[in-house]
Amino acid sequence: MIKFKQKNSSEKSIDKIMEDCERYRKDLIRYCYQFFEYEYEYAEDCVQEAYVALLENLNNGIEIKNYKSWLYAVVLNYKNKAIKDKIKRNEFVFTDNEEKDEVIENSKPYNPDYIDQMTTDKMIEERALHIISQLNPDEKELYILYYWKHKKLKDIAIELNVTHATIRKRHEKLKKKLNFKIKNFENL
Repeated sequence: MIKFKQKNSSEKSIDKIMEDCERYRKDLIRYCYQFFEYEYEYAEDCVQEAYVALLENLNNGIEIKNYKSWLYAVVLNYKNKAIKDKIKRNEFVFTDNEEKDEVIENSKPYNPDYIDQMTTDKMIEERALHIISQLNPDEKELYILYYWKHKKLKDIAIELNVTHATIRKRHEKLKKKLNFKIKNFENL
């Protein structure tokens, strides 16, 4: 005769929580399903991973206030990881780079403060212009020729009527100056 061990109250409450959270499974799969070109198995795997993570967290005594939103956040993270893995294995077929960029952009990790931490293209452009505006005229000219017009240092030296060694040294100084200004932008 097999005797089953009596569950303690915390194991019973974990079982109850897991049982209660099962009502979200279909919605989570449906949510995830759309991101995998409607491949049900990938969506199902992501959701199952989220439920396993939930059980592990509950067993470790980690308190979760809102199970539904926690599960969605974890599913989102597993979905992003699975998409990145598929991209690395070249399993996605993209019609163009824009479509690929959109998938990658949509696979950002869940972070409620993400909007506050975002750096927009406009902010990058403003910072770059601010830093470039602080360069002296010779440095600006070298910057434009090398970084914007993509000329070789050899050709820039000829154009500016200086030696290749001189332009190489100026370029090294310019790179150091730009790196320093970029790293210390907030202090400017």
